[in-house]
Amino acid sequence: MTITDETASALEQELEAHFNNEDYSDQELKKVELRLVKLHQVEKNLQRLVIEEGISFAYFKEHRIEIEAERAKLNDLIQTIEARRNLVKANFHVALNLAKQLDFLFEKGTFAEKRFLCETIFKRLNIDGDGIIKNSELNAPFSLISSVASSSECFQVGSPHWICTADPKSTPS
Repeated sequence: MTITDETASALEQELEAHFNNEDYSDQELKKVELRLVKLHQVEKNLQRLVIEEGISFAYFKEHRIEIEAERAKLNDLIQTIEARRNLVKANFHVALNLAKQLDFLFEKGTFAEKRFLCETIFKRLNIDGDGIIKNSELNAPFSLISSVASSSECFQVGSPHWICTADPKSTPS
């Protein structure tokens, strides 16, 4: 499944567009950011009240500690959301780079490396009694890449020469 640079570039652009759109549509992140703004307002109101002696300093300290704890939790949640996005993005880029070089890696790899490539790419292969692949199921990033890449026909349907993981020493040349 060697994909062309054009296809890889198009996939990378689609990925960037997806994450840019997700930034604006992610309700969880919006709720967290809105709550942070509200906490800032509450803290300002508490400060104003303590200055005007509307509340005691002990009451102010108690609520300020609660606000700081909630703010820390919300900031952690924002970092978690952003880290999750970055991991998904990084996994896709790694899969795309692997897909660009798959033919070369498979051709030059040892039996163990070829087997590892197959285990990385394929989730499931259904093979009939004659050793012919009936259908295959790809792991997540590769299924997306395969559906977009027109040059990956042998990758999608599976040709026995490229997909079988039989020991090459026992296979006649």
